[in-house]
Amino acid sequence: MDERTLQKILATQYGIESASLEFLREGGSHTYVVNGKEKNLLKVIGPAFFDTAKQSLSIMRYLAANDFPVPKIVLTESGEAFSEVEDDGEKKLIVLMEFIAGDEPELARCATEVGDLVGKFHGLMEKYPAEPAVHGREFFIDRYLGFLRQKNYPRIAEYEALGARLWEHVKDCPCGICHGDLHRGNLLQNENGEIFLVDFDTVCRAPLMFDVMTMCDMTDYFRLKPEDIEETLEVYQAFLIGYSAHHALSPEEIRSFPYWVAIRHYQLQATILEVYGVDCIDEAFIDGQLYWLTNWLREMEERNLL
Repeated sequence: MDERTLQKILATQYGIESASLEFLREGGSHTYVVNGKEKNLLKVIGPAFFDTAKQSLSIMRYLAANDFPVPKIVLTESGEAFSEVEDDGEKKLIVLMEFIAGDEPELARCATEVGDLVGKFHGLMEKYPAEPAVHGREFFIDRYLGFLRQKNYPRIAEYEALGARLWEHVKDCPCGICHGDLHRGNLLQNENGEIFLVDFDTVCRAPLMFDVMTMCDMTDYFRLKPEDIEETLEVYQAFLIGYSAHHALSPEEIRSFPYWVAIRHYQLQATILEVYGVDCIDEAFIDGQLYWLTNWLREMEERNLL
């Protein structure tokens, strides 16, 4: 969709005249910065992502209505959260939202504050009036095992045994509505120090500890380093101070953290393979991940954390 067409949509649907557009990024959507009387973000979303985009908008509006720090949706002149248009025979969603000038916060400095934010988020989502997708063992463990079988990976039995062990230790963790992709890149801290939560496309019902772990895991995905382990454990402890003020975790949930770190490698690998295909990683890479997981669990056992 060219700039002139987008400018016309901004004028007719939002009453924004003579705005300039600056292309920002491409992913599940094309995102632009709109420089008009006010600065906004414009997303052009293809039909494959309509459902997740609409869910994300619904959640953002719900959170904003409850004074939770998220970017505000700019409504169309008819009061809608999005506009649906056709471009070259294909329907597109147009979404306009508040532009927040900010950067990813340094979590080691504000882990307690972020824990407070995530605790509030989980508490609010208990009353969210819709039910998202449910994610359990199939999503977190079995998807990746399925891809390994497709690749005829020779050490699949080791991954199967490890996956069963990991899930056994987390299967009873309480579930709630999770962000689903709660890494540090989905936080924005503005110049006033306020922290906003963004990107709700992967919201799901799952064990709440998955969100907690994703935010607190400071390890390098490819190389396990002692200093990263120390930072992860320090961030986790500080995060829990803020989080527990709003959402109490049982001792069993708190102790499940190391298992969730390992499970994330299964989950994330599966998602990568879904997006880029089974040939995007080779046997050596899969071996390397198994080595990482083995070392991580050994480190946790030596620290009496398992």
